[in-house]
Amino acid sequence: MYLYTFDSRPEHAAMHVLNLAVGPLILFALVTSITPGPNNLLLMRSGAAFGVRRSLTHLAGIQLGFVGLVVLSHVGVGAMLMALPGAFSLLRWACFGYLLWLAVVILRDARRPAVPACPTAGASPASRPMSLTEAVLFQLINPKAWMMTITIASAFYGDASPRPLELAAAIAICIPIGGLCMLVWTVWGASVDRMLKAPTARSLYGYGMPFTVALTAMWMLR
Repeated sequence: MYLYTFDSRPEHAAMHVLNLAVGPLILFALVTSITPGPNNLLLMRSGAAFGVRRSLTHLAGIQLGFVGLVVLSHVGVGAMLMALPGAFSLLRWACFGYLLWLAVVILRDARRPAVPACPTAGASPASRPMSLTEAVLFQLINPKAWMMTITIASAFYGDASPRPLELAAAIAICIPIGGLCMLVWTVWGASVDRMLKAPTARSLYGYGMPFTVALTAMWMLR
């Protein structure tokens, strides 16, 4: 399955094929976007802690960062990372360090007595949703995001290098699929939070989330 477009020149008003395999790209985007990973886990936690509406900025930052990584991969940064010895190991360790630090912060906040929410500019990342800028920058150290975008920039265009229109088409396909998948994780987190009414259940969830984040951090080093 390929995308078709019209030649803009009047003398060539014929349909021609963009070298973009749409079917495999859709399947790839769906599988990689819906499966667990740092972004989905953090969005689930954000949905549970802050609700869906307040987590949308976090989700938008992930999408913006994804577009940036696709463009970087297209211009050769992804290939350079693949070629440099230890580059992806460095990314994994950076992601591991960030997630492990976040797990400690979440655990610290879970042990505090519940107090009325009073967001401040200096609030820790665990006591407020991730900002747009933070979500964008996190993609730079997210190995799963890099592998997704490197694959998108290289694997769905036949034998030719992708043209700008083909790259834009790939992004236009992946953004809504990824957005819906991440929204599912966010809504899931918010739903879990609403179901946990008993103090014991909420306490278990509060302690279980940093443990899950720490496991994800260790998974980054596999």
